[in-house]
Amino acid sequence: MTHVSTEELIAALEEEDAQFAEVFSKESITLEIGKYPTSSPKNPHTEDEVYYIISGSGMIRVGEETYTVESGDVVFVERGLEHDFFNIDEEITALTIFVGSADPSSYSIRE
Repeated sequence: MTHVSTEELIAALEEEDAQFAEVFSKESITLEIGKYPTSSPKNPHTEDEVYYIISGSGMIRVGEETYTVESGDVVFVERGLEHDFFNIDEEITALTIFVGSADPSSYSIRE
């Protein structure tokens, strides 16, 4: 079993002045925490993703669809879809769950 406090994760990100940190990874699932202070277009990933919005607000584009997001929202991104946060009103902090690949590979910013 793994127990992780999101408050401690957020504090660690702030202390290290980091935007992302891996919480844990096991077989075909990886959990990360990340901060999105500005727009961040992402390449499609090789795994499905679930974003749980811990805090903040803005918009997310998933494929051809656009949604408003705020604290408490959950967004599913199917593998292979381009996606990005934009029009960020308040820095977004999210837990991201990557599922379905033993080798999470394509976590990179789209040019």
